[in-house]
Amino acid sequence: MSLAIITGASGGIGSEFARQLAGLGICDEFWFVARNEERMQKLADELGVKAKIIGADLTSMEGINKVRAALEEEKPKVSFLINASGFGNFGAFDEISEDEVIKMIDLNAKALVLLTHMTIPYMELGGRIIQLGSGSCFTPLPYFNIYSSSKVFVLHYTKSLNYELKKYGIRATCFCPGWVETEFLGKSTANGNTHPKSMKPLLKCEDVVRGCIKASIKGKAMYVTNWYTKLQHLLFKLVPDCILTKLWIGMLEGERKNEKL
Repeated sequence: MSLAIITGASGGIGSEFARQLAGLGICDEFWFVARNEERMQKLADELGVKAKIIGADLTSMEGINKVRAALEEEKPKVSFLINASGFGNFGAFDEISEDEVIKMIDLNAKALVLLTHMTIPYMELGGRIIQLGSGSCFTPLPYFNIYSSSKVFVLHYTKSLNYELKKYGIRATCFCPGWVETEFLGKSTANGNTHPKSMKPLLKCEDVVRGCIKASIKGKAMYVTNWYTKLQHLLFKLVPDCILTKLWIGMLEGERKNEKL
């Protein structure tokens, strides 16, 4: 029995991972974890797969412990853990509430670590962990600070974990996409705060997920999507942060000027 646990499975990147793993036929059962149980059940029905629906708010310990209880009760053999849940809001430090800040950190970092640690004991040789990082994690990004900083944590945590797990035959991959065409963009910019509106090139969800699954199976510690994001990653290594930050701010200010014209 091959089981895949996918958080954030109610839409976007999480549901796309479910579709592609189901299409590959390499998982016999799925556990879908998110708040919207109706959408996850609809996904399970669409794919025609055996699925356990876990309705949980992973910004809370109550939600996290729902997954823990299911693992302890069923003691499954997990082949894939995909932590695809997460959210981010654009805005300056005084435009985002403390509650939003805490929830971003709790979901993007705290829940990811706890779910990973509680699942590893149920993984065997060949197990794969995919953590949702971001192309934003390579350099400081004012006005997207909390989200991008949380993804820096995810990147370093995952790369270190991948090294630690090698001796057990388990590998962890940090998935670092650029701007992907999902609901995330609409939600993160819905408050009208400072954000880049020319988020291009927009990547197709199915393309980046397909590439990430291949990278994960190969045991890569990090997967960066498409040539544009890879070029950004290279520049982030070569160009000082102060220059990159100025370019980022210049883009934001340029868009603000265009809005006033």
